Parts: sequence; structure tokens; C-alpha cells
Amino acid sequence: MAKAQEKVVVGDKLGVIEEFLPGPGTYEQDGNILASVCGIKIVNRNKLEVWVKPFKPKDDSPKPGDIIIAEVVYLRNQSIATNIFKVGDRFLFDSYRGTLHVSKMSETYIKNVEDGFRVTDIIRAKIVEQKFTEYELTTRGRNLGVIFAECVFCGHELKRTSNKLECPRCKYPNSRKFASDYGNVKERILNL
Repeated sequence: MAKAQEKVVVGDKLGVIEEFLPGPGTYEQDGNILASVCGIKIVNRNKLEVWVKPFKPKDDSPKPGDIIIAEVVYLRNQSIATNIFKVGDRFLFDSYRGTLHVSKMSETYIKNVEDGFRVTDIIRAKIVEQKFTEYELTTRGRNLGVIFAECVFCGHELKRTSNKLECPRCKYPNSRKFASDYGNVKERILNL
């Protein structure tokens, strides 16, 4: 039986109906009072009541200023759409959308979205702001940009050669706005 002020999970025995009244976050079964939620067991000896104070759910949603890892899922005329799957070191279980406008892709001028990013690229970006259910991103910065990419012609993983990305199989030079640590990032295996 759980002690007062102890962490409990669903189904933990909190007491019996002969000693306490079941309060919020509890239920009674065969004379036993059991936890119906995860949280902290609270005992009120004055009212002879036991209840469970639920844990507050942790807000894992991305916030402005966070560095994220995302997959490019769609190219538009002036922006790209991404699925965000990691914030900092935390993997996300909910789906979040990010948008990266061409003006926020690089410190240097990028005329076409395709010159910086392609569908299925894995990118590291920074969240600038949240607009309803979508996040506005930037890849301006040395360590921001593509961290894993495949050749647009043969699908082979691109390798970095000095200041560009090249396919080792077909030797086609692929234009991307890549991060300074391209090729040395473990997220590349998570091409979701």
C-alpha cells in the first residue's frame, strides 16, 4: 500500500474503504481504494479521505529559440514545409510542422528553394516564432542547415567535399545549404 505523499500509478492500492473515503483520482474495487491516475497520494486525516494529485503533463511542444531536427516534406515557391521530430535532445511523439522561408535560409542570397533544400533532407533549424499550429524556422547560421541528404538523381547519400555536397556514386554536385558538421551527425539515420 502506498504511503502518504508517495508517487503512485494507476491501480496502486491507496487504502481500504473502512479507513478512508475515496477522493478525486481514485476508485473503489472490492473494498480497496485504488489510484485511477498517476500522481502523488494525498491523505487528509481530518476528512478521512485519500486522493491522487495528478502529475502535470510535461509540455514537450517546441518553443521559439529551440534548435530542432526536421525532415523536409514539401517544397513551395518561396518556402519549404518540414515535419519536426526532435527538439534539442528530445524526440517528439506528436507531429509538428515547420516552415522555412527562402529569406531565412542563409546569410547569402538563395534564389530558388531547390538550391538550398530538397524533399527528404534532414535539417537542423532554429524556431523563430510560432504561428498557430506551425513554426517559423531559420537556418541562418554556421551550424544550421542540411545535416543529411541524398542525391537527387541516384538517391545515394551525399558526401561533403570542401564547400559543397557531391554524390560519390554518380559524381553529380548537389546544391544545398548544409550545416558545418554535415556528415558527422547521428540524426541522419532517422530519415523518417
